[in-house]
Amino acid sequence: MTDRERRLGENEVLYREVNERVRELHDDFGLDEQLIEFVCECARLSCTERIRLTPGEYEHVRASGRRFALVDGHEVPDLEAVVERSERFVVVEKHPGGPAEVAERSDPR
Repeated sequence: MTDRERRLGENEVLYREVNERVRELHDDFGLDEQLIEFVCECARLSCTERIRLTPGEYEHVRASGRRFALVDGHEVPDLEAVVERSERFVVVEKHPGGPAEVAERSDPR
């Protein structure tokens, strides 16, 4: 794994951890299936864009440790592939190796 691949993978993991906390807070307040504002889970450490998902959509993304929810266009094609698209976000899955290993190792679930 190159330094670039490791760094990009770690950036996405950081955003995923932030979103896990957002989801926990949502659950603590007992809110229903309304849209929740999450942080884009792209590899750009400077990204401050937001995406909106229902709790069910978020859980669908989290079902795989190799998947992340991003703003459309924030994907890095040499490291991940868009596997789903919606009007509000895209879901990417890491290619085998490198960042996929970082993502799976650090998956809090």
